[in-house]
Amino acid sequence: MGRVEEILEVKGPMLSGKLASILEQEYSMSNEAARQAISRAGTPVQKLKVFPFSKNQVFCYLEKQYGSQKYRKNLYESLKKEALAVSVILHALENSNFIMKKDLLPVYSKSPVENTKGHRKFENIISDLIQQGIIGEMEEYYVVSPMYSGKDYNLTYSRSEEQITNIIATDFISWAAKLNMIAYNSSRLFPEEAIFAHFQWFATIPTYVTPLFDYKKNRPGFMVVDVLIKSDATVQDIEFFVEKIRIIRNFKRLPAFVPVLLLNSVSSEALQYLKENKIIVGILSNLFDKRYTQTIMNIYNVLRNATAVIMKEPEKLEELIREIAKSEGRFNNAMGDLFECMVGLFFSRLGSRYIEMNKLVPNGKGGKYEIDVLVERDGKMIAIECKAYRGAIDKEYVERWLSSRIPAFRSFLGRIYPGRELEFSLWALGGFDKQAEDLLKEHKANVKKYQLSYYDKEGIYQYAKERNDNTLCEQVKKHFKGYGVDLGKEE
Repeated sequence: MGRVEEILEVKGPMLSGKLASILEQEYSMSNEAARQAISRAGTPVQKLKVFPFSKNQVFCYLEKQYGSQKYRKNLYESLKKEALAVSVILHALENSNFIMKKDLLPVYSKSPVENTKGHRKFENIISDLIQQGIIGEMEEYYVVSPMYSGKDYNLTYSRSEEQITNIIATDFISWAAKLNMIAYNSSRLFPEEAIFAHFQWFATIPTYVTPLFDYKKNRPGFMVVDVLIKSDATVQDIEFFVEKIRIIRNFKRLPAFVPVLLLNSVSSEALQYLKENKIIVGILSNLFDKRYTQTIMNIYNVLRNATAVIMKEPEKLEELIREIAKSEGRFNNAMGDLFECMVGLFFSRLGSRYIEMNKLVPNGKGGKYEIDVLVERDGKMIAIECKAYRGAIDKEYVERWLSSRIPAFRSFLGRIYPGRELEFSLWALGGFDKQAEDLLKEHKANVKKYQLSYYDKEGIYQYAKERNDNTLCEQVKKHFKGYGVDLGKEE
């Protein structure tokens, strides 16, 4: 057994730099000799070279160690410590409860989404992570494999962070527009693709104010904006933004730009780091006010813990909805995000003894699907899909719901609640286009093994009215104007 193999046998897989250091210490070898010994080492010694480790290191292991718990643990730790581009991506996923939308993750990386000299594209790094089994794909999400992270993902928590982040960015854009810092209706905001200087941002906003506007070239400057709602953000948390800015500041012929990072709160070390890198820091309580920040965090906590709030403290959610209604246009997207909670509250008022929000069930493909609202009503289990879209649901979406979601939901509920009557219901505030409605109507008429129902805004209003629930009627009428059909004047 050679020296390299012996060390890996005893100490486990490791980076070549650490392995060289051990060779130097234990065998009194020079650094050059140690590196040559590693380079010459053959089977059963293997070297993983796909990741951009610092100082051109490679990950060394024995054939029999591949895929073992120690292999996964040591590789994951090595990537986080010695491969910055990968580390930033993994940290972003960890901050987002180990799952994030595919089109959002590039925002929180330091890798360009377009070809950039000297930097690997985001999609190439992700491809390597997927190929090695460190990250998996679950429909529109990237997920860190629990085999590497040791923890399972939480889709509800991740989605609530995305929703709150979008509200904050939207309100910041409205604030900047009121100061005439930016042009109205000119920004690009997630989920739109907001690209500036080959990198993706949560929002990119053209600005025509001096000194950002280029009079010689007659072109606007830009604000590039990212948002992080984690409390007491650390240097590691904000590294992705600083790195993106550092890289693009070296680009030539780039329009003038202002980097803005919106934060809930930040550590003193991270704040100093941002200031040193000449980045505008927008702390929510300073940018808006304490009442705004408190309301935002209340929305965030409700979205994260909707089931507990509805079952134990429904009055807290009712008060939050009233508070948002009084906010005169702030929290622009909050009502749509809270629509599921309104539906859950509605069934609570009707006396349903079991309500669970955002229930994750296996989809039979290694991933999970989410039931927005699962309720028991008169001995029947009802799985409700809530869609607070302004536009109509199309046929493609309905086909996926009927062919993929419902079979998975039915299989799960049939095991957990054997013999129970099942109903699957689609509540869409923006209604359905003709093809989608025809498909739903046909399926409803032909299905025998469960009940199918679907409601547009008017249907939801009538459903609540027939059950004498004025609260949901009022909420649908007051808070969702511009969604689907017009219900007329408020009563």
